[in-house]
Amino acid sequence: MVHELSTFHLHFGRDYPGLIGCELLVALSGGADSIALLHLLRHRKLKLQLQAAHIHHGVRGATADQDAAFCTQVCRDLDIPCHILRLDQNLATPLGREASWRANRYAKLHTLAESLSILVIATAHHKDDISEGVLMQILRGTGPRALAGIAAETPSGVIRPLLPWGRDEIRLWLSEQGLPWREDESNHDLDHLRNKVCLELLPYLEATSPAIRNHLVSLAGALAADEQFIGDQLDQRAQWIDPWHPFGGIPADTIASLPQALRTRWLHSQVARAGIGPTTRKQLAQLDDLLNRNSPRAITLAGRWRLRLWRRSLWLEPPTVPENCYSVSFDSNLETALPIPGWFVRDRSGEPDSERLAEWTWSPHAEGKITMSDPNSIGVFIAHESHLWLRRLLAKLLPRHLRATWPVFRVDDTIGWVPGVWQHPESGTHSSVLLEVVRR
Repeated sequence: MVHELSTFHLHFGRDYPGLIGCELLVALSGGADSIALLHLLRHRKLKLQLQAAHIHHGVRGATADQDAAFCTQVCRDLDIPCHILRLDQNLATPLGREASWRANRYAKLHTLAESLSILVIATAHHKDDISEGVLMQILRGTGPRALAGIAAETPSGVIRPLLPWGRDEIRLWLSEQGLPWREDESNHDLDHLRNKVCLELLPYLEATSPAIRNHLVSLAGALAADEQFIGDQLDQRAQWIDPWHPFGGIPADTIASLPQALRTRWLHSQVARAGIGPTTRKQLAQLDDLLNRNSPRAITLAGRWRLRLWRRSLWLEPPTVPENCYSVSFDSNLETALPIPGWFVRDRSGEPDSERLAEWTWSPHAEGKITMSDPNSIGVFIAHESHLWLRRLLAKLLPRHLRATWPVFRVDDTIGWVPGVWQHPESGTHSSVLLEVVRR
């Protein structure tokens, strides 16, 4: 089957017809798989405009430097731009080193691709990555979603054109073409689970079941099809929590009414949408107890996030709230960021209503200096007016993690507006100022 790689361009054109003639960013490690991918993508009939990116992890000393130099030279010989990207060694690794590195690698690649106006990133994952990955996930005790293998194409613009071929086929093709590659000595370190699976477990299983690799790939494909169907059902029936919206909670009954399979997938998908780490069996069991017995009232998730039941709604609480204790004078010439992710305040005075796309708008009840403060600071600035009613109102309407930081606007020393919560009864009368709070 090795000769089939000679028809790689036909496979690529069939699976990715919309990419013919486009720009691609190729993830280039210098290993056999990525070197083969780079050369195969250069086929004249594909008419691709290629750039390459090598991730330097900052470990393995001189060997890693040599890998980077090798990739640079390969690209220079092929007249392909090569970008060397270095991982920050001081970044936290809450998911473990390998998983955190993987997330950081993709983040680096996406950032570079965006800066180059390239929409698609090609990685050199192959068929053996699928079979080895399935076994690794079984050993880790994960569920069907993790066993569903590696997608040939992702919504974020990553493609994996080498998935139909295995490691031996790729290396034999490279040898036939006389193309060199770099060997990573860490691939033989049996302290890494993937290496133990690749070098010991799979060969042992093949002695009993010679087709085990294909069986595992078929299993992953079947589970991927099931997951796609379940995901479509979930999209039609589920609601999602927005942790940074004051009304971003969802009714607990909408999740409690889901079939068990969808309820499980909902928690997996919800934490992924919020950028939280993976869920565990214990957390899934706690979700059932929370929905059915109202106990526990909160579930601790990865990264110390919490899924909380409050007034029969589900909310996501971050491990730390955004910075509070702020007081900012509003500048009508600037767009001001709130200390809550995604929220901005801007002045739209004198603009037609048709151009307004704000979540909330406000016209002050009087002329004066407009200041935005956190609720805890209001007592310092409002000397002649009780602000306890405001704290009670925030406690009644807002989730706990937003109560201490949600903005309070005042005109001079009078509270005038709490977006989405309250505004002065005389707001809008005889005012030429219009402020908007928008979300991006």
